[in-house]
Amino acid sequence: MLTERPPLFHGAKTMLTDLQKRKLTKLFSLYDSDYTGVLVKQDFELMFKKLTNLRGWSKRSPRCIVLEDKLMRQWQGLEAKADTHKNDEVSLSEWFAYYDDVLADTSASPEMIGDLIELVFDVFDQDEDGRINQAEWGQLLAVFNESPVYAPLVFPQLDQDQDGYLSKNEIRGLFINFCYSDDPNEIANQMFGPY
Repeated sequence: MLTERPPLFHGAKTMLTDLQKRKLTKLFSLYDSDYTGVLVKQDFELMFKKLTNLRGWSKRSPRCIVLEDKLMRQWQGLEAKADTHKNDEVSLSEWFAYYDDVLADTSASPEMIGDLIELVFDVFDQDEDGRINQAEWGQLLAVFNESPVYAPLVFPQLDQDQDGYLSKNEIRGLFINFCYSDDPNEIANQMFGPY
Protein backbone atom coordinates (compact mmCIF):
# COMPACT_ATOMS: atom_id res chain seq x y z
CA MET A 1 0.00 0.00 0.00
CA LEU A 2 1.31 3.45 -0.90
CA THR A 3 1.82 5.87 1.93
CA GLU A 4 1.38 9.62 1.70
CA ARG A 5 4.40 10.23 3.93
CA PRO A 6 7.37 7.94 4.32
CA PRO A 7 7.27 5.68 7.37
CA LEU A 8 10.59 7.01 8.71
CA PHE A 9 9.80 10.67 8.00
CA HIS A 10 10.54 12.02 11.45
CA GLY A 11 13.47 14.37 10.98
CA ALA A 12 15.86 12.49 13.25
CA LYS A 13 19.22 11.35 11.91
CA THR A 14 19.05 7.70 10.93
CA MET A 15 21.50 5.20 9.58
CA LEU A 16 20.66 3.57 6.29
CA THR A 17 19.70 -0.08 6.61
CA ASP A 18 21.26 -2.82 4.48
CA LEU A 19 18.11 -2.99 2.36
CA GLN A 20 18.09 0.77 1.81
CA LYS A 21 21.77 0.63 0.81
CA ARG A 22 21.02 -2.08 -1.75
CA LYS A 23 18.22 -0.02 -3.25
CA LEU A 24 20.26 3.20 -3.18
CA THR A 25 23.10 1.35 -4.91
CA LYS A 26 20.59 0.51 -7.64
CA LEU A 27 19.55 4.17 -7.84
CA PHE A 28 23.23 5.18 -8.03
CA SER A 29 23.74 2.79 -10.97
CA LEU A 30 20.78 4.36 -12.79
CA TYR A 31 22.59 7.70 -12.74
CA ASP A 32 26.04 6.28 -13.55
CA SER A 33 25.56 6.70 -17.32
CA ASP A 34 29.16 5.88 -18.20
CA TYR A 35 29.48 2.93 -15.76
CA THR A 36 32.58 4.29 -13.99
CA GLY A 37 31.41 3.65 -10.43
CA VAL A 38 31.33 7.37 -9.58
CA LEU A 39 28.89 10.12 -10.52
CA VAL A 40 30.32 13.05 -12.45
CA LYS A 41 28.93 15.91 -14.50
CA GLN A 42 29.43 13.81 -17.66
CA ASP A 43 26.85 11.29 -16.38
CA PHE A 44 24.21 14.01 -16.38
CA GLU A 45 25.35 15.23 -19.81
CA LEU A 46 25.04 11.67 -21.18
CA MET A 47 21.62 11.35 -19.57
CA PHE A 48 20.61 14.61 -21.27
CA LYS A 49 21.69 13.20 -24.66
CA LYS A 50 19.77 9.96 -24.09
CA LEU A 51 16.63 11.82 -23.05
CA THR A 52 16.70 14.29 -25.95
CA ASN A 53 17.41 11.49 -28.43
CA LEU A 54 14.46 9.52 -27.05
CA ARG A 55 12.12 12.44 -27.62
CA GLY A 56 13.80 13.74 -30.78
CA TRP A 57 14.03 17.24 -29.35
CA SER A 58 16.17 19.83 -31.12
CA LYS A 59 19.01 21.17 -28.98
CA ARG A 60 17.52 24.66 -29.33
CA SER A 61 13.95 23.73 -28.46
CA PRO A 62 12.54 25.25 -25.27
CA ARG A 63 11.93 21.77 -23.81
CA CYS A 64 15.51 20.76 -24.46
CA ILE A 65 16.86 23.92 -22.86
CA VAL A 66 14.64 23.41 -19.78
CA LEU A 67 15.66 19.75 -19.51
CA GLU A 68 19.35 20.57 -19.71
CA ASP A 69 18.93 23.24 -17.05
CA LYS A 70 17.10 20.82 -14.73
CA LEU A 71 19.74 18.11 -15.13
CA MET A 72 22.63 20.51 -14.61
CA ARG A 73 20.95 21.95 -11.51
CA GLN A 74 20.40 18.41 -10.26
CA TRP A 75 24.11 17.64 -10.73
CA GLN A 76 25.21 20.94 -9.15
CA GLY A 77 22.98 20.33 -6.12
CA LEU A 78 24.25 16.78 -5.74
CA GLU A 79 27.87 17.82 -6.16
CA ALA A 80 27.54 20.68 -3.66
CA LYS A 81 26.00 18.46 -0.98
CA ALA A 82 27.51 15.03 -1.62
CA ASP A 83 31.04 15.63 -2.97
CA THR A 84 32.69 15.88 0.44
CA HIS A 85 36.14 15.14 -1.04
CA LYS A 86 35.76 18.12 -3.42
CA ASN A 87 37.10 16.11 -6.37
CA ASP A 88 34.23 16.78 -8.82
CA GLU A 89 32.74 13.32 -8.38
CA VAL A 90 30.38 11.52 -6.03
CA SER A 91 31.39 8.07 -4.85
CA LEU A 92 28.96 5.45 -3.62
CA SER A 93 29.94 6.12 0.01
CA GLU A 94 29.33 9.85 -0.50
CA TRP A 95 25.98 8.96 -2.14
CA PHE A 96 25.01 6.94 0.94
CA ALA A 97 25.99 9.79 3.27
CA TYR A 98 24.04 12.24 1.13
CA TYR A 99 20.91 10.06 1.18
CA ASP A 100 21.27 9.44 4.89
CA ASP A 101 21.05 13.22 5.35
CA VAL A 102 18.30 13.73 2.75
CA LEU A 103 16.07 11.00 4.16
CA ALA A 104 16.43 12.42 7.66
CA ASP A 105 15.59 15.99 6.56
CA THR A 106 11.82 16.46 6.31
CA SER A 107 12.25 19.66 4.29
CA ALA A 108 14.71 18.32 1.67
CA SER A 109 13.03 15.04 0.74
CA PRO A 110 9.78 16.39 -0.76
CA GLU A 111 11.63 18.92 -2.93
CA MET A 112 14.16 16.35 -4.18
CA ILE A 113 11.41 13.82 -4.93
CA GLY A 114 9.23 16.48 -6.58
CA ASP A 115 12.07 17.57 -8.87
CA LEU A 116 12.70 13.97 -9.91
CA ILE A 117 9.03 13.33 -10.66
CA GLU A 118 8.75 16.51 -12.74
CA LEU A 119 11.76 15.36 -14.76
CA VAL A 120 10.16 11.93 -15.32
CA PHE A 121 6.91 13.46 -16.56
CA ASP A 122 8.63 16.12 -18.68
CA VAL A 123 10.35 13.41 -20.71
CA PHE A 124 8.46 10.13 -20.45
CA ASP A 125 4.82 11.26 -20.47
CA GLN A 126 4.94 11.43 -24.25
CA ASP A 127 1.21 11.98 -24.80
CA GLU A 128 1.21 14.55 -21.96
CA ASP A 129 -1.84 13.05 -20.28
CA GLY A 130 -0.35 13.33 -16.79
CA ARG A 131 0.16 9.58 -16.55
CA ILE A 132 2.94 7.09 -17.29
CA ASN A 133 1.99 3.82 -18.97
CA GLN A 134 3.92 0.55 -19.09
CA ALA A 135 5.64 1.32 -22.41
CA GLU A 136 6.76 4.72 -21.10
CA TRP A 137 8.03 3.04 -17.91
CA GLY A 138 10.06 0.68 -20.11
CA GLN A 139 11.60 3.70 -21.86
CA LEU A 140 12.49 5.18 -18.48
CA LEU A 141 14.25 1.96 -17.47
CA ALA A 142 16.16 1.84 -20.77
CA VAL A 143 17.39 5.43 -20.52
CA PHE A 144 18.54 4.83 -16.94
CA ASN A 145 20.73 1.79 -17.70
CA GLU A 146 18.17 -0.91 -16.97
CA SER A 147 16.64 -3.41 -19.36
CA PRO A 148 13.11 -2.46 -20.44
CA VAL A 149 12.19 -6.17 -20.20
CA TYR A 150 11.51 -5.52 -16.52
CA ALA A 151 8.68 -3.08 -17.30
CA PRO A 152 6.00 -5.76 -17.89
CA LEU A 153 7.23 -7.62 -14.83
CA VAL A 154 7.13 -4.70 -12.37
CA PHE A 155 4.59 -2.26 -13.82
CA PRO A 156 1.45 -4.32 -13.06
CA GLN A 157 2.53 -4.54 -9.41
CA LEU A 158 3.29 -0.82 -9.22
CA ASP A 159 -0.08 0.00 -10.81
CA GLN A 160 -2.06 -0.92 -7.71
CA ASP A 161 -5.39 0.44 -8.96
CA GLN A 162 -4.88 -1.52 -12.21
CA ASP A 163 -5.92 1.38 -14.47
CA GLY A 164 -2.88 0.88 -16.72
CA TYR A 165 -1.14 4.09 -15.65
CA LEU A 166 0.92 5.66 -12.88
CA SER A 167 0.03 9.22 -11.87
CA LYS A 168 2.44 11.70 -10.32
CA ASN A 169 1.02 10.94 -6.89
CA GLU A 170 1.40 7.20 -7.42
CA ILE A 171 5.02 7.56 -8.55
CA ARG A 172 5.72 9.94 -5.66
CA GLY A 173 4.40 7.38 -3.18
CA LEU A 174 6.34 4.57 -4.83
CA PHE A 175 9.60 6.51 -4.83
CA ILE A 176 9.13 7.51 -1.19
CA ASN A 177 8.58 3.87 -0.28
CA PHE A 178 11.54 2.83 -2.45
CA CYS A 179 13.85 5.14 -0.50
CA TYR A 180 12.43 4.80 2.99
CA SER A 181 10.99 1.33 3.36
CA ASP A 182 12.99 -1.40 5.06
CA ASP A 183 10.32 -3.98 4.26
CA PRO A 184 11.71 -6.59 1.83
CA ASN A 185 8.14 -7.19 0.57
CA GLU A 186 7.48 -3.54 -0.32
CA ILE A 187 6.20 -3.40 -3.91
CA ALA A 188 8.15 -0.21 -4.65
CA ASN A 189 11.47 -1.99 -4.06
CA GLN A 190 11.25 -3.45 -7.57
CA MET A 191 10.25 -0.27 -9.39
CA PHE A 192 13.60 0.02 -11.19
CA GLY A 193 14.14 -3.71 -11.70
CA PRO A 194 16.24 -6.06 -9.57
CA TYR A 195 18.56 -4.52 -7.01
